[in-house]
Amino acid sequence: MKRFAIVLSFAFIGTTILADVRYSCVELDRISLSADGRMSPAFPGRILNFLQEGQNLTGDGVFYHDIYHVTLDGASGFRARAQSEERDDLYWLDAGILFHTAIIKYRSEPVIQSQAFACTVVE
Repeated sequence: MKRFAIVLSFAFIGTTILADVRYSCVELDRISLSADGRMSPAFPGRILNFLQEGQNLTGDGVFYHDIYHVTLDGASGFRARAQSEERDDLYWLDAGILFHTAIIKYRSEPVIQSQAFACTVVE
């Protein structure tokens, strides 16, 4: 009976992890670094909207992969990672701030891009 309760607990937690959450975000800062130098946008403050559906993150702007490895990080955050031959992406949402870092490998020299967004949950 004890095993059954533990399995039910994990099943309940699992459904919580896989809940769909929609976010609306505003860019706080962005920078690109390469061997040639660094660049910041002339007009920061772009809007980012995205949806977390279990292991899937979709949105406009910084989500370039089909599948992400998403783990919860506290009550209101997550960490996510995805990689391909062209790029590695790391995301961390903590207390309403989404940090995104990408190493992009399809250019002549690798580029590291980092961004920070202030995000709110859309009901």
